[in-house]
Amino acid sequence: MRTYEVIFILDPGLADDAVEVAINAARAVVTREGGEVAEVQKWGKKRLAYEVRKRREGHYVYFRVQGSPKALAELTRHLKIAEPVLKHLQVLMPVLPKRAAKAAPPAAEVAPQEA
Repeated sequence: MRTYEVIFILDPGLADDAVEVAINAARAVVTREGGEVAEVQKWGKKRLAYEVRKRREGHYVYFRVQGSPKALAELTRHLKIAEPVLKHLQVLMPVLPKRAAKAAPPAAEVAPQEA
């Protein structure tokens, strides 16, 4: 499974319960396709850098998704046609190489013994 970061901006005129409905709908799309939403962060209402659909603000939502490319494609399709979504962005997170754990120094080096 791949890990993706997804950020989408919702219409600022939505009430808090409508924002939750939009988040749950996006989450349902991912789980229906066999993926998992590992993390959800609501960043709140923020000012946009530029006007989008005659809106100057939006509700920002962050997802960390683990799933197949098919699950992400379906989420993208959903976000494109969902009415309250102003903009969205998906990023594939790179797979980081696993580091070898540092070996603990020998006990003789940790605590020198007095003679």
